[in-house]
Amino acid sequence: MIRRWMVAALTLLLAFSVIGWIVYIPPAALEPLAPVPAHAQIIYRSNTPVWSVLKKFPVSRDWKNADRFFQGLEKSPLTVATVSLGGRDRRDTWVAVSALGPRALGVQWQLQFFPPAGIKPLRSYGAWPVWQYSDVSLPVWARVRFSIAEGLLICSISDDSHDLEYLLDTLDGRRPSAERKRN
Repeated sequence: MIRRWMVAALTLLLAFSVIGWIVYIPPAALEPLAPVPAHAQIIYRSNTPVWSVLKKFPVSRDWKNADRFFQGLEKSPLTVATVSLGGRDRRDTWVAVSALGPRALGVQWQLQFFPPAGIKPLRSYGAWPVWQYSDVSLPVWARVRFSIAEGLLICSISDDSHDLEYLLDTLDGRRPSAERKRN
């Protein structure tokens, strides 16, 4: 009888340890500047974002449904920047990075199994899943692609499909980052 209780207790301990290891994201990894390239112009950075300010950016002014894009990020640190990556029309890429923390796993599962209207999965880049948001109210040049990596929601708004891959490479350390430049 005691042996059964010990096995059950150790099994529960192992299960909690594995689940905790999967869900835990160290605070050092939740740096919203990590995927932002070193040559980016930081436009907005806050630990408690003011969403009325964000709705005044040129990319969200044209976008009637910007509330849906920013919804769910209310209490997450946010960085918004522009990066000249040289897309087709030589427009700057708008970058938004938000630290979701442990909520990232739940958001990723929701996007995989029950995606909201307008969101469709694209081909993954490396180990990172990629999604695209489409809406008729978006300007023609604004393609919204985003990924969830290491507890961060990384979004690029541009006309080039490779811009998000550039940001993910920056997060991975293959390109210079604004965070490493700051330190």
